[in-house]
Amino acid sequence: MKKLTFTVVGYLILLASIASSQEVIITDFPIGVGSNANKEFFAPYLDELQAITDTLQKYPLARAIVTGGADGEKYKQNNDAKNPGLALGRAHVLRNLLIDEFNVDSSQIIIQSADTKVKGANYRFAGVRIINELSILNRRLEALENRPPVEKHFTEVKEITSEFKESLGLQFGVGLYTSPFGGIPIVAGGISWKSILYAEGFAGHTFWNSSFEFEGVDLDTRRRMIGGQIIYYPYGHIPVGIVGGWIRIEEISQEYYKYAKLSEGPLFGLRASPYDYISVTGAYNPAKHLIAGDSKSKSKNGQFLFTITIHIGFGGEK
Repeated sequence: MKKLTFTVVGYLILLASIASSQEVIITDFPIGVGSNANKEFFAPYLDELQAITDTLQKYPLARAIVTGGADGEKYKQNNDAKNPGLALGRAHVLRNLLIDEFNVDSSQIIIQSADTKVKGANYRFAGVRIINELSILNRRLEALENRPPVEKHFTEVKEITSEFKESLGLQFGVGLYTSPFGGIPIVAGGISWKSILYAEGFAGHTFWNSSFEFEGVDLDTRRRMIGGQIIYYPYGHIPVGIVGGWIRIEEISQEYYKYAKLSEGPLFGLRASPYDYISVTGAYNPAKHLIAGDSKSKSKNGQFLFTITIHIGFGGEK
């Protein structure tokens, strides 16, 4: 009996220690009274129950445990076995009060009961307490959502990285390039930055034979070229860019596979893009020429090259 008494007392002490966090314990239920306790019995505790309600409504994730208790008093002779039912009934009457009078969501309430053989009004009780862990979690979530800008440093870095990637673009094209030896079909590809700066490479080759006479022999030749250039558009609203690069053009003998003519040198010019998918480039090319039979190359100033290219681009919109 003493051991049981200490156990129940310890349980009540535990309830009392948690009460500081937020708990209401209603004692002195009349003997034999459970779920039929009237509303006036709870009148002294209404303010405290309202505080419990306010917490539950503020934190939808929070839960409340309602506990009903019964002592060992025999409210009818040889009928003390009904006390466990009284304990559960006291828990339910408090639960119903919270739902009906205070509009607490029933899903936030957990029911349990406790009974003992010890006699005393303190053991005929109904209590409600908030489970703190979930409300603390909810507060932490709110704190994260309302954190100051300095704590969002890493998020801002990711956004900057994303903008960097979105600023890069790819461009591919096909076109026709003029040369000192005639026209050459080309393919081009490059990368862009914010549709302002382009680094482009291009290569071309003819599919038909040309005629070149060397020491009385007609050589079948084909033209080929390779080069690279940088295009910069200084004004976004004006579709004209500055071009600078390098180009090498050869006319190759199909029989000996050696070049019969060679032109190589820098490019300086302008590119106009009247539409997003088409561009026209004009460039000055102060190249050096070498022709079969000559021991040294010769400079040929005043050479201009033109190209028209159809493009398709991906990205680089910012």
